[in-house]
Amino acid sequence: MSDTQPKTELLKRQADMIGLTLEAVFTDEQAKEVLQGKITDSYLIKLKLDIDNKNGMLLILVSSIRKHIMEIYSVVGTSQIFRRIRTFADYIQISQDLADIGKSGGMDVALSENVGRALHRLFTKETLDEFLPFWQKKDPSRLSDLIEPAITMATKAGRVKVQAEIDKLSSAKFRYENPMKGTINPVAKPEEEVISPAPEVVDTTSIPAAGVRSGDMTPIDRQMEQFRVGFGKELRMKTVISPISGIDFDDLMEGQEILFRVPLDTAEGMTNANLLGLIDEDGNVAKAPIIGKFLGIASSKNEYHIFAEGPNNYLFHSIEEHPVKIAIPKIASSTPSTKQKSGGGKKKQESSGAGTLYTLIGVFAAIILVGFLIFVMVIL
Repeated sequence: MSDTQPKTELLKRQADMIGLTLEAVFTDEQAKEVLQGKITDSYLIKLKLDIDNKNGMLLILVSSIRKHIMEIYSVVGTSQIFRRIRTFADYIQISQDLADIGKSGGMDVALSENVGRALHRLFTKETLDEFLPFWQKKDPSRLSDLIEPAITMATKAGRVKVQAEIDKLSSAKFRYENPMKGTINPVAKPEEEVISPAPEVVDTTSIPAAGVRSGDMTPIDRQMEQFRVGFGKELRMKTVISPISGIDFDDLMEGQEILFRVPLDTAEGMTNANLLGLIDEDGNVAKAPIIGKFLGIASSKNEYHIFAEGPNNYLFHSIEEHPVKIAIPKIASSTPSTKQKSGGGKKKQESSGAGTLYTLIGVFAAIILVGFLIFVMVIL
């Protein structure tokens, strides 16, 4: 019985962790990679707040993959514990301090809720798209310029000052055993801001399959939507072009292997490289191209969208302005014949060497024979 209970608890914990992680990612495979520590799925924005004669601490959990606010914790009040909180501390220590504030009664609940709701309204999808590349680099710059006016307007405060730090972490680890649980609850999103899950996926460069709204779709949108069906996540890629040995658009066949690269000049590209396992523990990015299985091309005037099936149910999507020759993996078909030729040459060389040796031996024997005959004639 004692062995069964820990196993049951472990299985329950694993199931809970997977469930929480799936709220931050698109696929089960991504969830496993997060829980295995191969990638992170969220940013934690830590904000220390001075507002008139009160202090505060705000924690904003943001999905770095699905790109949405997951939770906002807002604790504002007059507790002396605020003085010992530092933004550079880890989330466990900060969460424990906030839980202590909640238990001690030094929290202004109404003001805390007001500030939290203001942040929910502030971080729209457009704002997140603008700031996520900075957070990828743990760069909190411009956050204070964004947040301070929003809090001032929401609370009518005379003075608001914000200090910010950013961490990358697993959202499930933050949420599962957080010291605030049962004491400090995340601020609920204002009802007028709540959006149903269906329209959530609108980014055409990084969306799950069939995620585009079916409203007023152009012909090319309809073509692209057909390729997205059945895939977990769409990754924006770059086509590898080979003007000499590449394959023309018209000659590509469904299922044929073609080559892509991950664009690494954006935060999204680095995230995708991480998802594809191209970044090692030292942060080095593999330079080898990625193979995708060609699905088809959606095209209109001066716009060619190339789709291919990548690993782990990822959909590769690259764009070209005109038809190009796409590179394919090299096939080492000439190796056996080359070896055969080199082997034949070697045999020929050996044969030639043997003939020369026999000639030298014959000449040497003839010289000895002539010398012997001369010697015999002299004696006689």
